[in-house]
Amino acid sequence: MEKAELLLSAARYLNETLDPERVYDRFHELLEDAVPHGGVVVSAFDPGTELITCEYAWVDGEKLDPTIFPALPLNRDGGGMQSKVITTGEPLLVNDVPEQVKQPGGVYYDVDREGQMRKLQDGDPPGVRAAMMMPVKREGQVVGVVQLMNADAEYDSEQLELAEGLVGLMGAAARNARLHETSQAEAAARARAEATAAERENAARVLDAVGDGVFLLDDDGLIRFWNRAAEFVTRKAGDSVSGRPAAEIFGEWERLKEQIPVTEGSVAARPVTLPVEVDGRELWLSFVAVRSASGCVYAFRDFTVERRLDEAKSEFVATVSHELRTPMTAVLGAAKTLMRDDIDLDPDRRRQLLEMIGAQGTRLTKIAEDVLIASRLDRDELRLERDHVDIAELVRTAVAHMREYAPETISLTARTETDGEAAIGDRHRIEQVLVNLIDNAIKYSPDGGEVSVTTAALPHGVRVEVRDNGMGIPPAEQRSIFEKFYRLEGARVRAGTGLGLYICRELVQRMGGTIGVESDPGEGSTFYFELPRAA
Repeated sequence: MEKAELLLSAARYLNETLDPERVYDRFHELLEDAVPHGGVVVSAFDPGTELITCEYAWVDGEKLDPTIFPALPLNRDGGGMQSKVITTGEPLLVNDVPEQVKQPGGVYYDVDREGQMRKLQDGDPPGVRAAMMMPVKREGQVVGVVQLMNADAEYDSEQLELAEGLVGLMGAAARNARLHETSQAEAAARARAEATAAERENAARVLDAVGDGVFLLDDDGLIRFWNRAAEFVTRKAGDSVSGRPAAEIFGEWERLKEQIPVTEGSVAARPVTLPVEVDGRELWLSFVAVRSASGCVYAFRDFTVERRLDEAKSEFVATVSHELRTPMTAVLGAAKTLMRDDIDLDPDRRRQLLEMIGAQGTRLTKIAEDVLIASRLDRDELRLERDHVDIAELVRTAVAHMREYAPETISLTARTETDGEAAIGDRHRIEQVLVNLIDNAIKYSPDGGEVSVTTAALPHGVRVEVRDNGMGIPPAEQRSIFEKFYRLEGARVRAGTGLGLYICRELVQRMGGTIGVESDPGEGSTFYFELPRAA
């Protein structure tokens, strides 16, 4: 009855903790009162490696570091007391340890309270007299051995039975603690994995949302990540580039890669802007690169528009300088000629020079006005009226005005079908749009060409068309010609500031209308704009 109560109390005490180390400490506390001993060693047996390793040791009042005990191989031939317990699965009580260690086939060590370990050689006396060794079992298999040692007295079977009961309870408590420890470790590992996955998912969402293109190249140079901005800039979907070499996406990638510095560690990345070919398109991309554990991360920003705008601005300055120089030279030359006293000019020649000054002055005024209007449009400082404008009457007036500037080889006609129809807009700005479009049509028409301006009524507006039979506009450039500073390539079309059509577009749109072009290269163009009809 006393033994049963002891074991019941021991079971409660051992299972109060889920720390394996604390289970061993409590097991030893129970043994101190139950079974006399000078040392206790708890060893684990691994069936896979067949090695016996120490997990807990207490000798002469001192707890020792279990790592000082060497791992021992299992001796299946029966040598060694621990091996005998493991191979038979039965406990072992030895009251003549000095005689036992003399038997061949076993490996024996002696250890003192300071942790000094010595291997017993033939004839060396051990420091203990009696020992009990009990197997620790799990589902019928031996998974460890508990050794109790006494230097002063012998053990009996009753002590062995009590020790076996405590070992069984300790083994179950240690197993529960190990399972708890394992489950805690697995839970922590799952939490870490989930946190890592969440971080990666969040990082992927962030990278997907940023405005810069981002892609990851693994150590084999294959694309493993491609965000939405990269898709937008390159027009390449992530699914279509995943797993492919970067060289298949970016032209001459090996040459580009050599020019992009790759940052290591916490050093700030240095951007470099390079021209890149993607499906025949030239893009100007600013790259930074950072080395990571998964490969090399490249981020790029598209500066193509900015680059082209800078080029257009530089070209605009050069063009305006040229456009101003030509009429100014003519005006200056004509004025100086008229001012000379040593030249007798006849009336016709004098009139020609004055006409030249007037024409070139008008040209200078037009250039200056275009630049000023474009600037005011950019700053949204241009005020537009909302008048009822007779479009047919305004077209006839504009055509009559432009006939004075059209070469005799160009036919300029007007055909109006909207007499009495009024549009909503600023009369002066509508006339400016008309003059710009007619001037372009005249400029691009060949000798003997025809330019016609027509009007038509729409259900909710009025349409004006300016048609020529000139060189036409390539389809790829028809949307671009209304951009600021844009000018078509070609010897005849490079004149001008590149602001005329941009101004037309902005004026028409700000009056609530639309503007566009229909053109076939070599057959001419039709520019049109539509304005809302006055109620």
